[in-house]
Amino acid sequence: MASSHPIFILVDGHSLAFRSYYGLRLQTATGIPTSVCYGFLKSLLDVMATYQPEYMAIAFDRAEPTFRHQADENYKADRAETPEDFIIDVENLKELLTAFQIPVVTYAGYEADDILGTLARRGSEAGYQVKILSGDQDLFQLINQEKNINVLHLSYGKGSTPIEFYAEQVYEKLQIYPKQVIDYKALCGDKSDNIPGVRGIGAKTAAKLLNDYGSLDAIYQSIEEIKGATQKKLKAEKEAAYHSQHLAAIIQDVDLDISLDDCQIKSLETHRIIPLLKKLEFTSFIIQVHKIQEQFEALAGTESIEIDETDA
Repeated sequence: MASSHPIFILVDGHSLAFRSYYGLRLQTATGIPTSVCYGFLKSLLDVMATYQPEYMAIAFDRAEPTFRHQADENYKADRAETPEDFIIDVENLKELLTAFQIPVVTYAGYEADDILGTLARRGSEAGYQVKILSGDQDLFQLINQEKNINVLHLSYGKGSTPIEFYAEQVYEKLQIYPKQVIDYKALCGDKSDNIPGVRGIGAKTAAKLLNDYGSLDAIYQSIEEIKGATQKKLKAEKEAAYHSQHLAAIIQDVDLDISLDDCQIKSLETHRIIPLLKKLEFTSFIIQVHKIQEQFEALAGTESIEIDETDA
C-alpha cells in the first residue's frame, strides 16, 4: 500500500553531475566519457532502491544568466569554463534520464536550487515527504521537519551513500539551524559563488552571531550591543550583508510549467534503458534496474516481471 505521505525525491542535477565528474575519471573502451553518467546513475539507483519514491524530478541549471547574475555581475564569475568531455557526458546522461522517464526541469532566469525549492514547497503542501538529493549545503535552508522536507546530503570522499540531514545534522555541521542558512551566508559569504558577505566575518563569528541574536535583522537591530571590531565590520558592510542575503535565498515560487502528477514515476522501460547501459558499459547496473522495476510494480500491485539473465 502507498504511504499516507508519498515520497518525492528531488535531485540537484547540477551538483550531482559535477560531483561525479570531478570524483571519477571513467570512459568506455571506445573513449566515451562516462564519469558523470556513472556517478549520477549510481547515486540515483541507490536512492530509488532505498526509498522507493513514488515521485521524482531532477533540476538542472541553464547556460544563460539568472536574476542573481543581473543583481551582481561578480556572481559565480570565477567559475571555470565547462570542460568539453563534461558536456558530452551530460548529453548521454539526459538520454538515460529520458529513458527512465524522470522529468528534467530547467527554467530561464533561475537556478536548479530555485526549481528544487519550488517543487519542495509544492510537494510539501500536497502532503508528500520531500527528500532533496544534493552535495550542496545551500539546500540546507529548505529543511523543515514540520513540512516533511529534508536533504539527502552527499559528502565528498564518502562514496555515493547520502546522509539524511535534518535540523540537528545541520547544526552539528555548521552550528546553525536550517532557517539561519541564508543569514549565515549573508554574514560569512560563499567564495564558491562569489557571494561577498561581510568582510572580516568568518564562519565561526557568523555562527556565534546567529546563535546570540537569531537572524540578520535581529543582529542589526541589536548592533549597539555588539562590541569591538565585529560591530565596525557589520556597520561598514550592512549593504553587502543584505545584498548577500538576497543572493543566497532560494526562491520557492518559480512559475514552473510542470505539475506534481508529471513527476509520478512511471514503469521503467527496460527495453530502452538496457541498450543505453550496454553502450556506456554499465552492465553492473542492469540487475539493479530490474530489481527497482520489480519494487515499483509491487508497490503498484501489479505482477512483477521476470529478469532476463541474458541481459546481465
